[in-house]
Amino acid sequence: MHTRPVVATIAGSDSGGGAGLQADLKTFSALGVFGTTIITGLTAQNTRTVTKVLEIPLDFIEAQFDAVCLDLHPTHAKTGMLASGKVVELVLRKIREYNIKLVLDPVMVAKSGSLLVTEDISEQIKKAMKEAIISTPNRYEAEIINKTKINSQDDVIKAAREIYSKYGNVVVKGFNGVDYAIIDGEEIELKGDYISTKNTHGSGDVFSASITAYLALGYKLKDALIRAKKFATMTVKYGLDLGGGYGPVDPFAPIESIVKREEGRNQLENLLWYLESNLNVILKLINDTSKVNVAYMTKYNDVLSLAGGLIKYLDKLKIDGPILNNVNNEITKIMRETPDEKIGILLPFTDKILDAAEKGKIKLNKSGINGDAILRDNMVLIIAKDKDELIRKLKEVAIG
Repeated sequence: MHTRPVVATIAGSDSGGGAGLQADLKTFSALGVFGTTIITGLTAQNTRTVTKVLEIPLDFIEAQFDAVCLDLHPTHAKTGMLASGKVVELVLRKIREYNIKLVLDPVMVAKSGSLLVTEDISEQIKKAMKEAIISTPNRYEAEIINKTKINSQDDVIKAAREIYSKYGNVVVKGFNGVDYAIIDGEEIELKGDYISTKNTHGSGDVFSASITAYLALGYKLKDALIRAKKFATMTVKYGLDLGGGYGPVDPFAPIESIVKREEGRNQLENLLWYLESNLNVILKLINDTSKVNVAYMTKYNDVLSLAGGLIKYLDKLKIDGPILNNVNNEITKIMRETPDEKIGILLPFTDKILDAAEKGKIKLNKSGINGDAILRDNMVLIIAKDKDELIRKLKEVAIG
């Protein structure tokens, strides 16, 4: 019988799909846990604005808790929007009743600094923080909790220490992609790439949801936090340019990056099979002294290539090494100099290639933009959008 760990999101609905319980569910699915929902509020919103909010009655929130917990038994939950102190108190009571481990995202202030709640719930949030496994305030929420301004990364560290001393495990989201956590007394700096983008809608939800998912999968809190930071950073790096406002992060990006690598590996394996089966093509393009290579770059800037390369051995072709990801070699460096998903083969710059360029069969340049091949010293990287197009170009160059 197939099953998955069950988790819950206790949060509001974002009709635009970028944040709230929608972001949580996407994150849960991407990480392999089964997500359930306890909806605390409804919003009518898109990437530009929130036009209307509808609070859910307390008795209906409690009914959702009972329906989910009595049948599906989530082991872990995370919070999102809790609109009032009474909602926070209800959540705490139900968490205790069903013995659920809680990741508390104390949603009070947006990354812009705008308030997201209509009443002061800071005291109830502080009470909830003491019962959570970990809390994940942004720096504006940390200001409310600590009643002090945060103007620098040093202030973030001070705030994390103060919150930990009073309320327990915490990670404070800091400046330029650097967060600061304290777990059971251990201080941890969580560094992610600084990404200059407006498409960050839902990033906080994804971070706390991924911590929850990793905990449910059995990871220790420190490992769950480190993995969640890496996951959330990638969702921001490849955020989606949707709508006319602040686009959403993409919880599918980490999964799709793996899929794209496997697609690239398949393309390279098929290309190598063709080259081995058509020596009349490839042996005309290489010599006895040059080691050539093939590579595939995904839309996520991963480059797969042979660990060694291709070698001419007598009248045969020798494949040296397996296909690996992001090897520090020449073909990887050149592939990354141009954008977009593509496949390529690095060959010695011979008279045959020069002749093909003079006849207009391939377009040579140093950038690869609007061309078929990138020229580097005594080598040339022939590129194409897929394996079939690359084979066609190789045949035109080798055979004419």
